[in-house]
Amino acid sequence: MPTPVPDPRVPVDLSAPHDSCARCGRATPLGVSLCQEHNPGRLGAPSATQAHGTIVAGIVAGFVLLAVVGRIAFLGSGPFESRLSSAVGRSDGGVDVVIDVTNRGSRDAGATCRVTRGGLPSREDLVFLSEPVPPGGTRSFSRTVLPPEEGSPPYRLDRLVVSCT
Repeated sequence: MPTPVPDPRVPVDLSAPHDSCARCGRATPLGVSLCQEHNPGRLGAPSATQAHGTIVAGIVAGFVLLAVVGRIAFLGSGPFESRLSSAVGRSDGGVDVVIDVTNRGSRDAGATCRVTRGGLPSREDLVFLSEPVPPGGTRSFSRTVLPPEEGSPPYRLDRLVVSCT
């Protein structure tokens, strides 16, 4: 950054602490963010509290807007009922599952489904987004649960739980 050049119309002692013009870099008195050339009306700059308050208000407004748009986008989708129709063990330790998903909502929608061991979520769970299910309709989806990681216990078919949202 170039060395600030003092503005002849605003006396600034360069040996003392000073600020710099935000636009051109000229030296300005402490607390002054723009030089005389870029702020001829000598309007005060916003305080740090005002600037940060404006940013926080914008972030909060953005989250509120996102929530409203999300609510409108998902109106009528779900709730979903799910059932584990079948579970067949594979020789590699994985499981082939068939899941029935019923849409109790008022429009076509896909469900996010999770197959867990006993209902407790883990990183080994099968998670997938189903194809759209018509309102009041039921569709079946076949998926394969990968074998458990080495050192993990094998899957017990009677303990598999499916949930769809």
